[in-house]
Amino acid sequence: MKNLFLAIICVLFTSSMFAQISISAVYSNLNASGWDEIMSAEGVNAYDNGYIIGLDYWFRLKDYRVEFLPELSYGRFDNIIDGETLVSPTISSELDIFAVSLNTQIYIFDIEGDCNCPTWGKEGGVFDKGFFLMAGPGISLFRYDDIIFRQPFENPILQETNTTRFTMAAGLGLDIGVTKAITITPFGRFKWYAPGSWDGLEALALVNGTQDQYNDFDSSVTQLHAGIRLSYRWNQ
Repeated sequence: MKNLFLAIICVLFTSSMFAQISISAVYSNLNASGWDEIMSAEGVNAYDNGYIIGLDYWFRLKDYRVEFLPELSYGRFDNIIDGETLVSPTISSELDIFAVSLNTQIYIFDIEGDCNCPTWGKEGGVFDKGFFLMAGPGISLFRYDDIIFRQPFENPILQETNTTRFTMAAGLGLDIGVTKAITITPFGRFKWYAPGSWDGLEALALVNGTQDQYNDFDSSVTQLHAGIRLSYRWNQ
């Protein structure tokens, strides 16, 4: 572990002169098939599509176009009651997802390129120089703020739940250089979160006396991301 830490520090220092920071905005769905049966039986709406905001720091290998983007991100999803539905949901939930990820980008058509980034300053086509595959692990904190109703809109139970999940993501993107210092990157990716509990759903089943009908209240979560990243590279 000590040697790994020293190796990471060395990479950061040797690549600092090429470093850049980025912000990203993502539109995402949220799917949890393990909860579908319970939600349908207990009258719980699925989560709406939401957004994710990210901040990352960029560095790369010296001789190959393999780039690393440690990222901090925040996502927000909910199934909030809009007050107009005729069938009242039994949980009104707000879900916040805080995540730390290590995204790795591999430029498969320019793997031995000089990486005179961004692509605006390179010879050759934008696609050949800018297209990449991406993947990486991470860890996330799911924070649920739930309002659980014994009867529709009556006698609510307030509950907050925190769960930690391991994540993996994979996708692709394209760097488009605007200037030598600024790059815009549209990207898409698939993200998987390891199984975890939603205690608010279990609490609702307990209130309704139906908890014995279900094997467990855990589910993995998957997302499809459509995003765009704005990067600034200093020393340009």
